Amino acid sequence: MSITSDLLFAYLREVFYDAANASIDIDKLENDYILIAKGLMYFANCLSEYYTFANALAHGDLSVSPPPPENELAAPLKTLHASLRHLTWQSQQVAKGDYKQHVDFMGEFADAFNTMIKQLAERQEKLENEIITSKKHAEALEQGNLLLSELTRYIPEQIFVVSEGSHEILLANDLAKQEIEKDPEYIAVLMKLLSENEPLTGSHYYDIQITQDNTERYLAVNSYQIEWHGEKSVALVINDVSVEKRQLKELEDFAYRDALTQVYNRFYGMLMLNEWLNNKKEFALVFVDLDNLKYVNDKLGHSEGDKYITRIATHLQAYSKDTVVCRIGGDEYMMLVPYATFDEAQARMEEIQSDIQNDEYLKEKEYYYSISFGIVSIDENTELSSSDILSIADERMYEHKRARKKERQSAV
Repeated sequence: MSITSDLLFAYLREVFYDAANASIDIDKLENDYILIAKGLMYFANCLSEYYTFANALAHGDLSVSPPPPENELAAPLKTLHASLRHLTWQSQQVAKGDYKQHVDFMGEFADAFNTMIKQLAERQEKLENEIITSKKHAEALEQGNLLLSELTRYIPEQIFVVSEGSHEILLANDLAKQEIEKDPEYIAVLMKLLSENEPLTGSHYYDIQITQDNTERYLAVNSYQIEWHGEKSVALVINDVSVEKRQLKELEDFAYRDALTQVYNRFYGMLMLNEWLNNKKEFALVFVDLDNLKYVNDKLGHSEGDKYITRIATHLQAYSKDTVVCRIGGDEYMMLVPYATFDEAQARMEEIQSDIQNDEYLKEKEYYYSISFGIVSIDENTELSSSDILSIADERMYEHKRARKKERQSAV
């Protein structure tokens, strides 16, 4: 082989194995090979742009700029990049509750994505209809019972006539007397709550919540100002609607809770995030991703993976009693921490990370739990949208994941 062939071959090998340091001295080439060398240099540049672009996509960085149009080698990747950016936008729309998104590319993934969106839309519509129906039913039941109590004494309602001044009980039906026997302070507590709402004049309807024997009760109360034997009094017609209220709360919890972990779901989390932004609330958003969940599922089974997911949820809920913890994906959580700064949230999450890796459940296991997280601190002056905040938190989470991976590799 000639010197020129050796130089060209050596350069080509460097392009494939060490592109960043690949070089060739054109002055040492024969004239007939200079054009070929320039072509190889152009090819090497295109290949370097291709690798840089592909590496960014492989790490989920969709903000990277694609190679210039003349780099035909990267054309398929540029198409993929555009598709992934559009898919990201569609996912953000879905997170906002837009279930009309439809994916027409990416084969089986598109089918799965479209099926998921359809199921989410159907489930959301069903739950919303059930909540609306239940609320209407509860309201109709409360109003209907109160109307019946006014029309007939045979309807089982608590009926009191109470002195407006002294709150002395002037009249009580059998059901009302039973309440007084169980709790002598019942009417005093009730009258105090009614008086705090507004003066007891005319007729009014109230929703009252009281606590008896550490049990919350919900009462629908109609009050009427009357004169009883010449004394200014208040007639109370009371219906206990505790069962209906609890059933309604259970239905709302079902709509807002993740079935596996019982923390809040994506729908509720996005509602709270947008509400806090609209109210100019100061808070920190923490985006959490479980490390190596796929490995646990593949090697140990999905039941063990579910245990991983639920144990992490328990640790995250320990952040503070005011923190809103939401499961927004298979291995992703979002935490909304009121009035927390970035540094405070960072320090607390490091503590939780330590607790997770020392989970009691893992003592007999041959693997460990860990999380990656990204934090965004929000104040009343922010102009970021909820999707902007999630995108920033997501990118910071991946930075955290990459940094921890480098630390582990360095330790090895």
